[in-house]
Formats: sequence, C-alpha cells, structure tokens
Amino acid sequence: MRERVTPNRLTIIEALTHPQIFGALPAFQNLESWSSWLVFLKATYGLDLADARELDLYRKHTGRSVYAPPSGGFAEVVCITGRQSGKTRIAGLIADYEAVTAQPKADKTETYALLLAQDQRSAIRALFGYAKAPFEMVPALQAEVFSVTADTIKLAHGVNICAYPCRPAAVRGLRARVVICDELGFFTSTENIPTDKEMLRAVRPTLATTGGKLIVLSSPYGQNGALWDLHRNNFCRDDAPVLVWQASAPEMNPTLSTNYLERMEADDPESYRAEVLGQFRSGVSTLLDLEAIQACVATGIRERAPQADVSYRSFTDPSGGRHDRFVVAVAHAEGARTILDAVRSWTPPFSPASVIVDACTFLKTYRLTTTTGDRYSAEFCAEQFKINGVTFEPSERNRSELYLELLPLVNSERTVLLDHPELLRELRGLERRRGGNGKDKVDHRGAGSRDDVANASSGALVLAQAPQPVPGVYVFD
Repeated sequence: MRERVTPNRLTIIEALTHPQIFGALPAFQNLESWSSWLVFLKATYGLDLADARELDLYRKHTGRSVYAPPSGGFAEVVCITGRQSGKTRIAGLIADYEAVTAQPKADKTETYALLLAQDQRSAIRALFGYAKAPFEMVPALQAEVFSVTADTIKLAHGVNICAYPCRPAAVRGLRARVVICDELGFFTSTENIPTDKEMLRAVRPTLATTGGKLIVLSSPYGQNGALWDLHRNNFCRDDAPVLVWQASAPEMNPTLSTNYLERMEADDPESYRAEVLGQFRSGVSTLLDLEAIQACVATGIRERAPQADVSYRSFTDPSGGRHDRFVVAVAHAEGARTILDAVRSWTPPFSPASVIVDACTFLKTYRLTTTTGDRYSAEFCAEQFKINGVTFEPSERNRSELYLELLPLVNSERTVLLDHPELLRELRGLERRRGGNGKDKVDHRGAGSRDDVANASSGALVLAQAPQPVPGVYVFD
C-alpha cells in the first residue's frame, strides 16, 4: 500500500505551508497577502492564534470578544466577503485538504468533498477548477488520484471531490466529509426560485455520520434568505454554534488594485457596498411572495383566444433588437379580476421594424388598434406602429409603478396569470428597493436577469383593471 501524502494528519496550516503539498502551488508560496485567510482557517479548525494581531483580526471579523473555538473547530462556518477576495480559491483548498487527509473507511464506502455552486457551469469553471489544480501541479497530490472526470476527482482511498449545482435532490443520499457552498446568497433554481434554504436542509444530513464541516463562502445580497439568517443569528455572539466571519474584499485580499476599487465605487455605490465591502444591502426584499404568485396561475393555460364580447387592453415593452426582447401582452377585466390573455415576445437579434409589423398583426387579432408602452424609443415606436395601423402611447407609469400596482392584485388574488414559465420566472425574481426620493423602486435582481415579459404583462394587467378607460388604450366594439 503506497504511502499517504499526509500520514500524520497535518493541520490545514501545516499543509498550506508544506513545500510538497499546497505550499508548492504558486498562489500559496508567499502567504503574506493571505494573512487574513490564515486566521479564518485557524478559527475554522480551532487552531491556536499566533499573536495579538491575529486575535484582533478574529474579533474584528467575527464580532466575538473571546477566542474559544470548540475542539476541532466549528462544524459550520460562514465567510461573508466581497468579490475577488480569494474565497473560491480557499473553498478549493479546504475541499482538497479534507479529501487528502480523510482516513479510508473500513467498509470501503465512498465519502465526498462536495463543492456546491449556483450552476454546473459556475461549479466546474471556477470552484472545481481551483480544487483540481493542485492535483495537476503537485506531484505528491498527483499520486493520490485514481481518476478525474469533468466534475469529479476520485482519490485512491475512496474520497471523491465533486462539483454540483445548487439542486437539493442532487446531494441526497451522499455521505460527505465536507460541504462547501460557494455564493450561497445567490442560490436559485432555473425557475428563479431561491434554493439556499433547501440546499442547507439537504446537505446537513450528508455530514451527520462523518462529523464533517459545512463551509459557506459568499458575497452578501439583501437582508433575507439563508445567508442573512446565518449572519443575523450568529454574528457577534460568543456562544453561537456557527462561526460567521464578515470582511471586505480588500481586507481579505490586499492585492486588489486601488483603481479597481475606486471604479467599482464610482460605477455603482450600492453594489460596491455588497460586492466589495461585504455588507448586506439594506432595503432590498422580494416583491412578490412565491405562493401568492402560484395562487394566481391558471394551470395549463398558456394563452386565451380572443372573445367577441371582451374589451382588451395591451402593453408593449419595446426593444432595439440587440439585447432585450420585444414583448407585447394583452389582458382584460372580468368583474373584480384582471385576466392575462396572451404574451408574445421576440428574441434578439431582430429588426425592430419587422417585429412591430408582427406585433401589430397580433394586437389586431384582439381588435386592438392602440397599445400603451414603455417610453424606450417612443418616437420611433409611435411612427412604426402608426404605419401599421396601431397607435402607440407612452405609458404614464414607469415600470416600478406598474409593479407596485400589480402587487395588491396578486396578493388579493384579483389577477389571473398565464402558465407561462418565463413570466413566472421573472415575477419571482423582482426585487423591491427603498428609493432615495421616498418612492420604492422595483426591478430584476441584476446582471443576467431580465423582466421584459413581466413588465409587459404587469402593464397590461394594471391597465385592464382600471375602472375607467386609460388614455392611449382603445378597442373596436
């Protein structure tokens, strides 16, 4: 039987500084810039702090007054810090350390070092990439490898380092040596449903018989969700069972350039506080409750055909044809309720003029000769719609106002939504923010998200529920 790379179970700090183990990696050959992370790792594993400076760092970033970790360190650890702080590389390090120091099981059953990320692409490209690099570059670690696939490193002694997306069902039944959640604050399903709390419920049982650790490393977002709950319940508490460490990206990675930090702050101060300073965004909440949305869905109905005795309203969210979709929605009132009848969208790239021809044809099937719309390129839209026999009127309400008027309709079940996957996904992702002028703002979550289908549908529903005709919306009788 070949000799193990860490036969005497080195501590993680010893393994990190060992010139034939992780110390052989270029990133860790000079640990001066990793000093804050070294204290974090020591606290995680209950190791002695070297001096008063390390104790001060521990107190600053955990809010605890004394350093008294349980034997073996904490079973659950949360690090909340900004982007480019080095947290994903540390996640890979912890997974590798736990895997190579694991003792083989007498029954030869496999155990796992689980790396969980928002999606499979993120897990493989970033998180799994950092975990795999030491086994490619360090001879002593190469000797431990049995096989490697696109998302799994199998070690000879029965431990698998695996990358998984944040799907709770994917990890059930596994037995884990360690579970690492990278960017827990952003865990959502493909349907835009948060999976953060369900993931924690799913992974904790995988650690029940191994005594393994749950490590969460994430940038913060709004004051809600699993990450916020962990922070709120455990930060600044000496007796808390979960260690919560909170720090800015520059505090964890002093190599970040001043130009980068200044540019981030100037471009988006709110994002800077979260993504650089590691602070939760205040005044951010989900607009619509998931259960309230579902209660309004007409299951199985994707579109309603035009009816002769119904007066319809329409809203258009136009696009220049390069980035966003062009969306038109139609709705009508039925007693106290508003009914969403149809949504049509065109995905870029496209010619706006050509799409407007198709949109006008669609509107006329519902006997509509006018549509109200987003003020984007209003003059161009008005001209092109007019050429095709439809009047385009800019909306008197902005998108935030439309969403805020939709809110009571959904909460009181006075609206009926189509069973339209993209619409429901976008509605789930809407966020409400406290505005500087006393008016709340509603928008999609951020980069990679969109709300054009939700915007057009909300506009149509709000117009349809108005008790009196809204200027710019006319129908043939």
